Amino acid sequence: MAPEGREGTDPSGQFQGFLISATPQAVRIQAEKIASSKTFRSSERMSRLLRFVVKHSLAGQAADLKEYLLGVEVFDRTSAFDPRTDPIVRVEARRLRAKLKAYYEGEGLEDDLIIEIPTGCYAAVFRTRGEARPEAPEDNPATSIAVLPFSNLSPEPDGEYFSDGLTEELIHALTKVRGLRVVAWTTAAQLKEGRDDYAAVGRRLMVGSVLQGSVRRSGERLRITVRLVLTESGQYLWAETYDRWMADLFDIQEDIAREIAESLRVQLLGCPATKDSGRKRWNVDAYDRYLQGRYQWNKRSHEGFQLAIQLFSQAVTIDASFAPGYAGLADSYSVMAELGFAATKDTMPMAKAAALRALELDPDLAEAHTSLGLIESLYEWRWKEAGVRYRRALELHPGYATAQHWYAGDYLATLGRFEEAIERMRLAVQLDPLSIAIQDSMAMVYQMAGRFDEALTEHRRGLEAHGRHYKFVTGMGRVYSHMGRYDEALALFEEARRMPGHLPSLLGAMAQTCGLAGQEQRARALLRELDEMAQTCFVPSTARALSHLGLGEKGIALDWLEGACERRELSVCLVGVHPAYETLHGEPRYEALVKKLGLRG
Repeated sequence: MAPEGREGTDPSGQFQGFLISATPQAVRIQAEKIASSKTFRSSERMSRLLRFVVKHSLAGQAADLKEYLLGVEVFDRTSAFDPRTDPIVRVEARRLRAKLKAYYEGEGLEDDLIIEIPTGCYAAVFRTRGEARPEAPEDNPATSIAVLPFSNLSPEPDGEYFSDGLTEELIHALTKVRGLRVVAWTTAAQLKEGRDDYAAVGRRLMVGSVLQGSVRRSGERLRITVRLVLTESGQYLWAETYDRWMADLFDIQEDIAREIAESLRVQLLGCPATKDSGRKRWNVDAYDRYLQGRYQWNKRSHEGFQLAIQLFSQAVTIDASFAPGYAGLADSYSVMAELGFAATKDTMPMAKAAALRALELDPDLAEAHTSLGLIESLYEWRWKEAGVRYRRALELHPGYATAQHWYAGDYLATLGRFEEAIERMRLAVQLDPLSIAIQDSMAMVYQMAGRFDEALTEHRRGLEAHGRHYKFVTGMGRVYSHMGRYDEALALFEEARRMPGHLPSLLGAMAQTCGLAGQEQRARALLRELDEMAQTCFVPSTARALSHLGLGEKGIALDWLEGACERRELSVCLVGVHPAYETLHGEPRYEALVKKLGLRG
């Protein structure tokens, strides 16, 4: 136990807690008083968590209070519990901190002995009222790693797809090391410049180490050089060169992942080690087409998706049992519909067929479970089944940022489960900190939860990291509109209209804001623009519905929303939680629509 009246740490620097001059018995009595109070009486789970952390902190075992132990011992999770896929401990610890604060501001206002759980740890600290709070140390980034884009040294001019593909596959392999946070490919891909400044990369991505390397491919021969470097000191932990045949590629990936884990001596979260970190062996030519397809898919452009579909189709033609190729097709068709590049009715059935075929070939392919989760929720409204799909994907691939992202933003938030969604989005941001889509979705979840100030904060962070990007400019405009700050909202919308590739949904949000601001003529002019756009491209019905809502025309707005429901447009699923539809709450047709979508009852 730490000496009374002093902060305690173990030899590794792990926070151990803080004891004042009160005896441990006094602390136990205080903990029981709190657990039995009116504030805690209705929450057995909170009382159980409080007793557990107090007991271990008093016993000098604060260093053992990790997420895995708490999940198993307090929240009855099985030995397979993985904190990366199940945020129960973080969610409940946040609730416990809030309940302790409420207790001491109410029933415990006169209590002299304060029990707290500082942010950043799960150990209890004890102090007298008025005494300064001890500070917990910052999280240790040593258990986080970024795989930087491998340099392409191949003579072929198009060899970059292969080096990028190898990088992405190594990221996937490392996410199988339980407890290791691995930065996602979409963030890593942005670091092709300045990747030798290890300290800067470490600060930007909050990682303690980076994996860097190069690839030279000549015909069927490969030379892959890799090195593992500590970001703070620039010290090499491990380096290796592999001269192999192309057919040995999968063995190389597994060797690298295993040796990195051993070099880092991973002892994370108290979790047992994962035995198998590798993928299955596939036809090398099919895999080569797959890497090219992912390279195009990551561009997120109409042309990129078309090329990706061609390449994934070639992969499954070469090897009809190649499950990742079908998953790539499912992802391409789904995201094309979600981004408005193609009509839902034309793409989503093909997306489902491809995802199901991928799972038939490989039931443990996380990417296919994720795609099917999106389809079952936003397109089929089978929310229960979709939740099972997403959770299975995260069980199989805990570090898959896309699964965390879609589960949080397209599933949990859409169902109004905002606290869970926010926690999941935080995990997605940790995995992919430079992702524009994830940062935008983080702000969107706050917006749907009605937490507008926090939504603005997230949008500003996006602007700081990515400049005047379309998503953050329009996102801030929408938030200002909900807050009644119409002039600021319209100024941002006008700025976004001058950006290339602006979407019809922007005009819908702008028309609604004009209507709410009393600018009827301007709102109706925007509606006419939407009618003209519909002659040449897809215009979501929700854009017109919002326009009419701004003008106070609820009946016409509901006509458009009911039409969107009939056409199964993906955007209509937000009708249950998006603040733009608040004026419809209580309308019988609206309530019937929400129920039909499976968002109520």
